[in-house]
Amino acid sequence: MSKSEGKKIAIKFSDRVMGNLDMLPKLPLITGKFTSLKGYFSSSSTYSTYYPSNAFDGSTSTMWYTRTSGEQWIQVSTVRPIRLGGFRWYVGSSYRPKEFKVYGSNDGINWVELYSGTSDDTAGWKEYYWQYGDAFLYHRWTITSRYSSYIYLYEIEAFMHDQKAIRVTGLQRDYVRGDLKEIDYAIKSIEHHPTEENTILITLHDNYQEAFDEVEGLLTIEYKGQLGNLIGYGGALEDFIVSFSPTDLLQSPNPGIEERLTVSANTTSILVPITYHNIYDLNETIRVVGLSFSTQLIYSSIENP
Repeated sequence: MSKSEGKKIAIKFSDRVMGNLDMLPKLPLITGKFTSLKGYFSSSSTYSTYYPSNAFDGSTSTMWYTRTSGEQWIQVSTVRPIRLGGFRWYVGSSYRPKEFKVYGSNDGINWVELYSGTSDDTAGWKEYYWQYGDAFLYHRWTITSRYSSYIYLYEIEAFMHDQKAIRVTGLQRDYVRGDLKEIDYAIKSIEHHPTEENTILITLHDNYQEAFDEVEGLLTIEYKGQLGNLIGYGGALEDFIVSFSPTDLLQSPNPGIEERLTVSANTTSILVPITYHNIYDLNETIRVVGLSFSTQLIYSSIENP
């Protein structure tokens, strides 16, 4: 048996299963809640100390502020890919954004447009919704026009699932000797198995963290019939929970593994023979020249193994 990277799960049923499998990981389309996002925050520009992180700190008293003209953007990179169904932002009494677009990306380079709209010229919370789509690691809000010369953006909250039609969960550690915590793996796709009858194939997100190769204990698949769209010959599928222990996993390198950097000095001395031509020259001297060493450590960024 070949080793598995922990990216795919096959579920075999007693009879054929029908339904829109492509939509299943994105259901339900409406339910969710607004929440502040956690991760790494950045922006196209920032004025003074009004950092982009201020727009995600859970407070409407702090803000991201830019004086730069033209299109401006603010974005968040989350630890795990997330699937949004909308967002809301809080704007103040002045310097409000107008037209904007929301994008998603998994590499910070290639972007998919999720939504475009116009924020009205009044203060307070503004809410925007769309159908749940794919999960992304990066989300960017690009402001293409504004009502005045500057932009004040006080807070952004994402509209996310509080319930899912289908979930894959397990216990993993984010780093070596870290605490065990439940991981709700991001599902990339669900489809009929290409070779096995009455079987659906679940594929997890491409992100290296969305693999159960490091799972400890059981992996659990939960389906909620009231939220999903799976149908069998006898009608809609009822709720089910299946737990199992995956085997023959090929574990990937843990990015949190301990590393040790050792720095040492290595010197080489060369003795050069001296030929004396005049042994009575009292001005002849041998001078010892001191040696000095310096070491420079250069930060090269964090590399994903």
